[in-house]
Amino acid sequence: MRINALLKALSSEVNLQILSVLRSGSFHPRELARILQRDESDISRRLKNLERLGIVEGRWVRVGGKNVRIYSLKVGELSIAFEPGEVRIKTNGETSYKFPTRWEKRPDVDLFVGREEELKILRNSKGVVVVYGIAGIGKTTLVARAFPEAYWYPMTGMGDFDYLVWQLGLFLNSLGWTNLIDYLRSSGREENEILELVLEGLDITKGTVVIEDLHKCEDERVLRMLSYLAPRLRAGRVVVTTRVRPNLGMEGVTYLHLKGLEPEEAYQLVRLKGREFSPEEFAELYKLTLGHPLAINLVIESRGFREIGRESLFDFLFNEVYQQLGEGEKRMLSLLSLFDEPLEYDAVRFLYGSKNAFPVLYSLMRRGLVERRGEYCFLHEMMKSFARQLGEIDKRDTYLRYVEYLLKRPTPRSFLLAFKYAVKAGARDRVRNLVLLRIRKFRRIVTDFSRAYLQLLSEVADDPHAKLEMGMVYFQNGLFEKAKKLWLEAEPELEGVFKAEVEALMADISMELTDFEGAREYLEKTRKLAEELNDTYVWLSYYMERTKYNYYRGDLEGALESVFKELELVRKLEDIEEEPLVLLHAGDIYAEMGHYRKAILYYEEAMRLSRVYGIRFLEHTSYMELAKAHHGLENHEKAVEYATKAAEYFLKVRNYRRAVDAIAYRCVSYLSLGKLDKAEADAREIIRIAQTTGYPLGWAGYLFLGAVEKLRGRDGDEYFEMGKEKLKDHEWIYEAVLWELGKILDAS
Repeated sequence: MRINALLKALSSEVNLQILSVLRSGSFHPRELARILQRDESDISRRLKNLERLGIVEGRWVRVGGKNVRIYSLKVGELSIAFEPGEVRIKTNGETSYKFPTRWEKRPDVDLFVGREEELKILRNSKGVVVVYGIAGIGKTTLVARAFPEAYWYPMTGMGDFDYLVWQLGLFLNSLGWTNLIDYLRSSGREENEILELVLEGLDITKGTVVIEDLHKCEDERVLRMLSYLAPRLRAGRVVVTTRVRPNLGMEGVTYLHLKGLEPEEAYQLVRLKGREFSPEEFAELYKLTLGHPLAINLVIESRGFREIGRESLFDFLFNEVYQQLGEGEKRMLSLLSLFDEPLEYDAVRFLYGSKNAFPVLYSLMRRGLVERRGEYCFLHEMMKSFARQLGEIDKRDTYLRYVEYLLKRPTPRSFLLAFKYAVKAGARDRVRNLVLLRIRKFRRIVTDFSRAYLQLLSEVADDPHAKLEMGMVYFQNGLFEKAKKLWLEAEPELEGVFKAEVEALMADISMELTDFEGAREYLEKTRKLAEELNDTYVWLSYYMERTKYNYYRGDLEGALESVFKELELVRKLEDIEEEPLVLLHAGDIYAEMGHYRKAILYYEEAMRLSRVYGIRFLEHTSYMELAKAHHGLENHEKAVEYATKAAEYFLKVRNYRRAVDAIAYRCVSYLSLGKLDKAEADAREIIRIAQTTGYPLGWAGYLFLGAVEKLRGRDGDEYFEMGKEKLKDHEWIYEAVLWELGKILDAS
């Protein structure tokens, strides 16, 4: 094993993130890429390197008639021994060195003076801590000094809550607590559930989270999260930096107003920078800067620092700093000032378009004008407005080149940023192309980052392609009428794949609104477009809706025919998430036909694929469906086994609808087995969930309690009456449960 290569691999934050996720199970590279919000090809390359180094194990698995490559941890521990004349690395030894996983790079603190009282306040704080003050006053440096191992999240002003909680899930997962990331991966989006999971995770792991630049946040859910956490956190901590003091209440919140350095501290900073000032010169410096750390640094880095008698700090910056910069440095400042968020160094180099990008950046960093954190470079906020007034760089061209750069590394995050800057550039043709990319590659963005995407789309709300996407977000959130209105407006203006997408979606929404005649007409339009375009994605959309239409209409043979077409297409597209989903649909159709043994074959294949790919939600959905099929075959012990696996997972990720479904199948199986105490416990559990969530099937718990009483030889009519009353608006559930119970006892 090459020691240098191993240590280099372990020094990569992305590699540590990969290893942190793999500790919880085996994964396909595509699912790992989705979890980490990175490009799949980059993840695959890193996995192969880690495999060569002996840390990760890749293996081929035969599933669904094809070979699939999955990866898992090969070692859980490494030890490094410094022997005479050599260094030895052993696996799974008793002694090991820790390589901390950081999900966002905290600022490096090279110079730090004073602030002893502030540090004491921060380190003794609990709950939520707010550090506020003007730009450049040292908020970031102070917090980084106080909490060197904290998770660091900089606000961007673009759908921060969705992205923040996803990153918090990864951070908590790295500390051994997986519940939040599992909830998000299972498409959980309930705000209350997320807040409870964040609270629980921070307290269990005793984690510290830093949210930087809260004043940039335009997502009110972040403020609600902070207000929720403040009075409830006991062991975890959230630290906020901001220019403006937010109103988070008083309970559980520590507010720290950061001001300039005291004269003694300011003088210490000057000395640490290697500068000598006479008392008179230092007094003039302090009068100009008022102890502002960044301003002090800029002054003493300038060539004219001994001639600082100016009317204002801005005058000084213009005359003594900016005028001394070279043309390349001025151009770099103007470039960085155009962007709201930090740029990767590779992006800076791409946009700057010159081989000397690094020397120029280094010069600006030495002067204190530009900061670098890990892979990212950014202009300090205090300098940004200053640089924007002086720059002459072509904004539109720069934004479009940034879009080009972002799309070379396709991830959900880069897609959203590309969309943002395409809109800023006023490039409607790029918006069209990005919508097509979303349809082809990033279908989950409308659920994973719905708020951020909707915010971007609203900037071009009159564009028909944007209307298509806004309707998709509304549809996923159950706002069917709003979605339908937008799609009807967009339909006449769209062509090709976009028009086919609208026709298929209109068929779907027509079925949701029980307009099956309308659904049939839109399906026919989709079919004609699929034939005309001969596009695999369009054909897939058509057959997906066709399967649903046939199933809802009771044409199970037709549904079976179209679902196999779906399966053929998703395998052609190598869509690892859709394939197990289509297999589940095939199983459902066979189960509805009463062919439970055939249904089990498809449910088991869906389960195996989901497990191989690391898609836990679909794996446990398969368990629930297997419980249903085995119950249909009266294999009640097997039904209990699968239902238990499903119920435990869905309760963990707080998907109470699925949990109730699983527990209901287990309860009926317990009734069939005569295990009445366990059946009663299940019945009471789903009633409890119904009381909390209102999910209708949970009220069937009263019917199950009635059945328990009947089987014990008692009068259970009171429970049956309660169940009937609770389900009066859902008669089909009431009838279906009674029919199922009729197999066990006389429920007439």
